[in-house]
Amino acid sequence: MRHLTTALFTVATLAVSPLAAASDLVIHDPWVREMPPVADNSAGYMRIENPSDTDRSLVDAESDLFGHLEIHESVEEDGTMRMEHREELVIPAGGEAVLEPGGYHVMLIDRHGEPLKEGDEVAFTLIFADGHTQEVVAPVLRHGPDGEAGDGHDDHHGDHHGDH
Repeated sequence: MRHLTTALFTVATLAVSPLAAASDLVIHDPWVREMPPVADNSAGYMRIENPSDTDRSLVDAESDLFGHLEIHESVEEDGTMRMEHREELVIPAGGEAVLEPGGYHVMLIDRHGEPLKEGDEVAFTLIFADGHTQEVVAPVLRHGPDGEAGDGHDDHHGDHHGDH
């Protein structure tokens, strides 16, 4: 009986821990941009919904298909778009974070293997500050899910990917 009580206490503790609470994040419409044949980098987009009452912070991501992944934001300065590395992206309690062309995105850097083409899928793991991870499988699309061509972000998919 003592072991059952300990087990129930452990389960109850996990149920209210930040790791368990973070599991209520919902990923909507993930996709990765198709890569030109000579490109080593791509970008991942999605909407991350946080219905909980606690802010969440996306701090990293990883994939077996790329050397490393980073959180980037496209910013316009003096009429020129460029990307800036961000240490985190906060998903507000009861809100969402939108990763889209021309804004925040997950930069997929240093491809392993063949270039991505429409119809492929990319699996990657989002890593949050509280230790929670979220697996994502995103289709590779030439244009976004609505068919939009984007904002010229393709220019960033060559061998260079901006300042970090």
